[in-house]
Amino acid sequence: MKFHSASVGIGLSVVSNLFLVNSLSIPLFNSSQVLAQEVATLCPLPADIAVTFLDSKCEAVKLNQPKTFYRYYSSDQNKYGRYLTTDKYKNNVDVIRNLALNQAWGNKATIRLKVTLPAGTTVYQGIVAPQTPAQCYPGGGQQTFIQDSKDPNIKWSQGKNITVQEFVCPQN
Repeated sequence: MKFHSASVGIGLSVVSNLFLVNSLSIPLFNSSQVLAQEVATLCPLPADIAVTFLDSKCEAVKLNQPKTFYRYYSSDQNKYGRYLTTDKYKNNVDVIRNLALNQAWGNKATIRLKVTLPAGTTVYQGIVAPQTPAQCYPGGGQQTFIQDSKDPNIKWSQGKNITVQEFVCPQN
């Protein structure tokens, strides 16, 4: 009986050491490291777009029927963008924080419009990643990316103003 207990103990020790080695990122075999170009396995988009999704994870979804999304912008220059959301916000500060709209980019998110995509459109959906500084732009909202915002079958509604509040970045 002692022999059985000893072999179980040794076996568990070996298994726990394997987990410890892996948690320390010490390769057990000649394995390759995770590289930036491997982002495509988590999101089928170029890396510079995939990183806008939390953990670079997004899902390609082909719409079975027309679907309406929202777009937030503050000038005609950024009205017809490729980033949409299913989230309907009442004020610009919530948009800026949840969609991680770094204010250096110029989008004050003062206007909301509805965007209806036709059936058959492939969209890429996920959660918004934080932008730097994360305490100002934490992300966490729903994000939908479309490849072609100039598709003539997309219906862009007239934008409506939303409640505008002063955005203050909470610095630590």
